[in-house]
Amino acid sequence: MFAILVLITCVLSYLAYRFYGNFLSKRCGLDDNRKTPAHELEDGVDYVPTRSSIVFGHHFSSIAGTGPIVGPILAALFFGWGPAWIWIVLGSIFIGGVHDFGSTLMSIRNKGRSIAQTSCDLVGQTTGRIFIIFVLCALVYVLVVFIDLTANTFTRSPIVASASGWFVFVAIAFGFVAARTKLSFKASIFIFVPLTSAGLIVGEALPSPELSKDTWLIIVMAYAVIAAVMPVNMLLQPRDFLSSFFLYALLGAGVLGILFGIPTVEGQMFTGWTSEKASPIYLMPALFITVACGACSGFHSVVASGTTSKQLNKESDVKKIGYGSMLVEGVLATLALGTIAVLSTSDIAALKSADPISIFAAGFSKILSPFGVGASFAENFAFLAISTFLLTTLDTCTRLCRFLIEELFGWRNASSRYIGTALVMVIPAYFVFQTFDGQPAWKATWPLFGSTNQLLAALALITFTVFLRKNNIKSGFALIPALIMLLMPLSALFLMAKDNGIYNLIGGTSFVMLLLGIFVSWSSFRILFGPQKATNTSSESSN
Repeated sequence: MFAILVLITCVLSYLAYRFYGNFLSKRCGLDDNRKTPAHELEDGVDYVPTRSSIVFGHHFSSIAGTGPIVGPILAALFFGWGPAWIWIVLGSIFIGGVHDFGSTLMSIRNKGRSIAQTSCDLVGQTTGRIFIIFVLCALVYVLVVFIDLTANTFTRSPIVASASGWFVFVAIAFGFVAARTKLSFKASIFIFVPLTSAGLIVGEALPSPELSKDTWLIIVMAYAVIAAVMPVNMLLQPRDFLSSFFLYALLGAGVLGILFGIPTVEGQMFTGWTSEKASPIYLMPALFITVACGACSGFHSVVASGTTSKQLNKESDVKKIGYGSMLVEGVLATLALGTIAVLSTSDIAALKSADPISIFAAGFSKILSPFGVGASFAENFAFLAISTFLLTTLDTCTRLCRFLIEELFGWRNASSRYIGTALVMVIPAYFVFQTFDGQPAWKATWPLFGSTNQLLAALALITFTVFLRKNNIKSGFALIPALIMLLMPLSALFLMAKDNGIYNLIGGTSFVMLLLGIFVSWSSFRILFGPQKATNTSSESSN
């Protein structure tokens, strides 16, 4: 049963990339004769022209994190895997992919500026600055979630913690060799990919000390700050490129395991239109904000317009990296559904920690068991792959927050690189040590994270629609997804504010984000549906 769904997902994703991706490229006029910001503003730190395969690895590792794993598994627990799969396939092709494509395109046509700064240029400074604040709030949620999950993973598995440290060391060595020696890129791959894969062996031989979660939280935050100020070609690019091989191995093994191992589906396809475990309890809009990154994510717009756009070598890479990576993320989200679909209720209950990452690792192990892969090895490999995504997202997100602070205050110099990065970590450093009703901060705020994330996606799509209209490009393919993505998170934020009360942390924050979202949307729609005056943004950006 699930083998058929995986096959359908892969085929539809391929067809979408080939045909709908070509439609997007032609409609938006991608032109390799235009100079990208990476060439125009090259500085060796943030703006660095890079081959598409490396940027793809960076971009995908950054946007994935644990989002397409945690969200789909939670949605399957709440409502069954059926509704989640339908939304993942349709969302990644027609909404999330368009969102990522548009966010990348707008940024490279606007000197690599962020989606928030692009909003300033298109819909006005006041609205744009509020947009920046909104984005910063969303990124704080991302940091809290991923710092906590990374520390949890390292606390649970000293082997994975040690292997992750080895991975960072190998990535720095790879970056040094690529930049400072005459060794060819292909030869470097043949050396450093096997070295990276040896991480599990190193972890088994030299597991890290068993540290408390609080200690790991401090170490992880320190890592994020240090990594975020390093030149992109020293750690970010080589590490993300190497981590993409973990992704390919994870995806390849999982998909082949489902297709040829044909595991028995034990999870329920549909459990009902409501779930007391979900917040809000209704399938719509809860399904959309819970799946989140697996189908569409506002965080992607920040990555696309933050680090990715500053590395693109040519405009045609927008399709491959912006649209293509979202389709691959949809396949990963489908695999995540497969890992919970093959587990029974008793299997999940038997886990020491029934969190989504543990469920994913256990399901991944069960999928590979017909091929003689040991359960311990499969689970540790899954944990290591996830930890590489987490570390990637952490330092990318920290770097993106620094970019936004610099844009907000017009502050970009040598000191802002360090002081701004340190300031970024202040609020997350408080929240990751807190619990709410006995739950870690990330779990208590996941519905709020999902709602804010989806609303950010809606605002990015609205901004893309304005961009298209101002450049006399037909925009229906962006406007319809924007309206869908606007309705679901606004409904969810309203319901969460109503159910929790505005004097509660979740309810109060939901209410504030609801007001911010309505204001930015209203301001953008005024521009969108007001008298249109064509601009020459595309040409100006290429000069």
